[in-house]
Amino acid sequence: MKGNAQSFVQATTRLAARVSAAGNHDFCPWANGYVYWLKQPIGWFVIGAMASLLVAIFLAPHAWIIFGSIVAVIVLGVIWPWVAIRGATAEVAFDCRRCREGELIQVRLAVYNRWPWPLWGLAVEKGFFNETTEPGERPVTALARVPGWSKSEFVFDFRPSQRGVYPHVAPELATGFPFGIWRAHRKITVPRELLVWPRTTPLTSIPSLGGDVADVIGMLFDRPGNEGDTIGVRPFREGDRLRSIHWAQTARRDTFIVTERQAMARRLVVIAVDLPAFSGNDSNHRDSHEVAIRVAASLAQEFHTHHAQVRFVMGSVDVLLEPSANGFHRLLNALARFQRKPEFSKRNKDFGPDAFVVFVTTSERTFEREFGTRGQQRFVLIDRTSSTLQRAGVVTSGKRQQTWIRLDSDADYQHQLRQQWERVCHASIAN
Repeated sequence: MKGNAQSFVQATTRLAARVSAAGNHDFCPWANGYVYWLKQPIGWFVIGAMASLLVAIFLAPHAWIIFGSIVAVIVLGVIWPWVAIRGATAEVAFDCRRCREGELIQVRLAVYNRWPWPLWGLAVEKGFFNETTEPGERPVTALARVPGWSKSEFVFDFRPSQRGVYPHVAPELATGFPFGIWRAHRKITVPRELLVWPRTTPLTSIPSLGGDVADVIGMLFDRPGNEGDTIGVRPFREGDRLRSIHWAQTARRDTFIVTERQAMARRLVVIAVDLPAFSGNDSNHRDSHEVAIRVAASLAQEFHTHHAQVRFVMGSVDVLLEPSANGFHRLLNALARFQRKPEFSKRNKDFGPDAFVVFVTTSERTFEREFGTRGQQRFVLIDRTSSTLQRAGVVTSGKRQQTWIRLDSDADYQHQLRQQWERVCHASIAN
């Protein structure tokens, strides 16, 4: 009975998928240009004018009044927005250069009206939302009135929902006043772009690799560096920090002398996002890919905070993080500018024999077939539902101990990541 029920569910799912595909299939792509005009109000006004014209010619002369009225509305509804937008220019500025996903920022919009009469019904469109279909249909903000011969400044709040460079495309100032049957557009000047970093989840610790936390954060040894105890002095070289100058030796020798400190031997930790696993163009793959970027950036941040040598690899992004905070900021800038492209379909696998690699992917089995099972790699698995991972045979104990974390991207992945990361850290110390 259980097998029959499962077969019925699978057959129903396949049938529903076929019906959905047939309902969304474009059977007449050649007619899209005509359908686009029918989506606009002016298209229906043109059809109404043609119908009233035919009635006036062949049936009733009184229809000429209707025809003239419709034509007058069309002419006024097209000429007025066209003239109004020719006298308006605008400029957009952000109150900061960088922010994270979900943070509230302020946007300043300056509108210049060169006409002596006021402008009504202005709106800012395009460039602020990641919509794949009809992005211009969603206004960013609307302005009730701009006085004549004036410069008006408006401030509105904006909360970016996804990483990227904003605006994505050149924003436009649009108006359809007075009837809204046709909209005139003009590009808005953006002197400085906004970088939106991926949202990261704060974690509390790092797991011990090989049984010792020092395997990650490193140990001091007697080689020249900038982190440990003083091991000697030497003459000043171009690029040395002024705070490392030994002033007593400098005064005694009448030349700059600097101190040399111990260096830190750090473990190389590679955070690799399996780009081919998220290469689909549907919304499910895109959402899972964004979750993968946020999770990978969170892991990189935690290892970097604990002074590990971190390398982040994802498609065209291959960044070796510097020890300072600027190193992680450079990674976030690269992730903000990263765009999914189909040519990045090859898996990265050459990370060196001593690297500890954390793969962020959807299935561990693909890597086992290609690279085999290695002790120097761990997996963070992301999928839309946890049941998919169970069907794939992925567990976090027993045979597959290489899988650290598995996340359901449909649920609260941040809570899952914090909870499972703490479990991984405790388990590694116990082992």
